Order: sequence, then C-alpha cells, then structure tokens
Amino acid sequence: MKKILFRADGNASIGAGHIMRCLSIGEAARELGLECVYVTADPSFERVIQDRGFSCTVMNTLYSDMNSEWTVLDSVLNKYQPDAVFIDSYHVTPDYLKRLGTYGKTIYLDDVLAFAYPVDVLINYNIYADRRDYEALYSREHAAMPRLLLGTRYVPLRKEFQRSEIPPVRARMEYVLVSVGGADPERMALKFLNSFIQDKELAGRCQFHFILNSLEPDREEIREIAARHSWIFLHENVRCMSELMLKCDAAISAAGSTLYELSACGVPAITYVLADNQIPGALGFAERGIMVNAGDCRTKPDFLAGVCRELKLLAADAPRRKEMSRKGRQTADGIGAERIVREVKDGQNF
Repeated sequence: MKKILFRADGNASIGAGHIMRCLSIGEAARELGLECVYVTADPSFERVIQDRGFSCTVMNTLYSDMNSEWTVLDSVLNKYQPDAVFIDSYHVTPDYLKRLGTYGKTIYLDDVLAFAYPVDVLINYNIYADRRDYEALYSREHAAMPRLLLGTRYVPLRKEFQRSEIPPVRARMEYVLVSVGGADPERMALKFLNSFIQDKELAGRCQFHFILNSLEPDREEIREIAARHSWIFLHENVRCMSELMLKCDAAISAAGSTLYELSACGVPAITYVLADNQIPGALGFAERGIMVNAGDCRTKPDFLAGVCRELKLLAADAPRRKEMSRKGRQTADGIGAERIVREVKDGQNF
C-alpha cells in the first residue's frame, strides 16, 4: 500500500486550520486505498488525529523553527518511508523543502506566496488563488514551477459536506451560528456574546449557536453567561459540523477554512479578519457577494457594533441571503479533498 505522510501543526497560537485540512485530505486518501500518517511538533492535536483513525508522531520540537527538527524528522521519515509528503505550515523554508524532497514527492498547501516553493505539487484552494501570481513569483526567482492545483475546486472539506440537497432559505432569520476559529486568539467568542446581549434588537430575537473549540480561552466564563440566557446555545466537541450549519439561517465566522464549509452548506455569513493571512479570503468572498466582510477585528473601530448592524441588515433581507446561499454553493461542492488525492496520485504515479 502506498503511503502519505502529513507534516502539519496546530496549537493555541496558530489554531486548527492546518491540521483540519490535512485530515480532510487524509480521509479522502484512505478511502482511495492509501495509508496516511501524521507528524506534528507538539501534542496539541494528537488526540484529534488519533480519533480520526490515524497514527500521529509527536516530535516535541518547536513548530515555528522547522529547520531545527531534522534530527527527529529524519528518523521518522526513515521509519515510514512515505511515497509522498504533504506539508502545511507557514514556517517552512526553501532549504527545508529541498531536503524533504530527497525522501519522496512533496506537496505543499499554500495561501501566502511567500517564496518559490521547491516542491512537486503546490495547492492553493483559496477563492483568490491566481495562476498568474505563481507564474510571476517563480519567474522572478528563476525557479522551476511545480504542478499547480488552484482554486476552490480543491477545497479539502470533509465528506460530510458533500451535500446534494440544501434546505431552502427561510424568510425569517432565527438561528445564527458563531464560529471564532480553533484557538480564538482575539477572544472573540466572549466579545460577540456580550455584544449580542447588550444589543436590544438582537437579544432574544434569534438563537445564537456558539461553537467552542478545545482551545477556547474563555470557556468557563462563556458557559456561565450562556446559562443565564435561554437563547444562547453552546456546542462543544461537534461531531458533524454540517448538520449544525444546515440548521442555521446565517453565520458569523473568521475568514478561515470555515467559510468554505459554510458555502458548501449554503449558509450566508458575515466574515471578519483576525490574522493577516485571512485578509485576501475575506475580500475575495465579499467581492463575489458570497459573504459580508465586517473587517479586521484587531484594528477596525466599532467592529462589534458593525457586526451587529450587518446581522440586522441580513435578517431583514431574505432575498439577499438566498442569493448569498446560491453563490456559496457554487463555490464549494465538498469533493475537493478527493480531487486533490486523485490528481496527486495520478500525477505522481503511485
């Protein structure tokens, strides 16, 4: 059986996105008969990976200094001898990728165009991915361009997001999903919660369903506040995210991979930026009329008031929500992970 090794990290500083999209690809690869193993710097997501049925090697190294992990990684690579390695990290260097290439085929998941990555296959599934940007980058650095898999056809969503039927958009907006990412570094869950309670037009008008991830820093305070308000619901350890999304009429979400999940489920959303790498995605979704971009929560004055205002505008405009839902469904169809594996598998002849 051919083997793929995934090298990715997740923790309280960088969130869960790198790990979760690699898990989606791994699940698709497993269904296509490939063996998958995972390697991480620290144990933050070891249990999550194991719960999905994969082995996970924790190196106990520093995720932000990948060049220093080679003493450990070399033995891991020699142990597993993978046919291909997927790398998903902002902390790779050209030397790291070149050295990794001596062990087998290399596939890199990118969304920042930091440098001309010396890999065999490069994937950028984001809504703003443009081949011309890569052609200019590799030409400027006089480097050989890898095979490119670009655009939302390659969004690596879990199989649960392969939906043939989506509930129709309701005239009244009753259920609102709130997602703040894997780690919530800006403590947005608590800020949103207090803002909704203080807004007289929103408080009690809708049910707000908050997703609390394992790294949420304000978990206990949020639980205490929610217990006092019957219209606030908390969801922890969600096993089937698509089911929860499909029950909601709208969502508020940071501009990460959750936007593609919401799109696949046809849920109109207000998105916002909490990290620099999210800026292009927030702009891309807004420009196409799929999401409302509320701006950067770190710097925008009256950000929370703006989100509440946009939410009330969406509640009053069912035709707009219907059109956002339609455009979202056209953006993500849920089978991007399978496309990635099939194209990498066929292109690399393994």
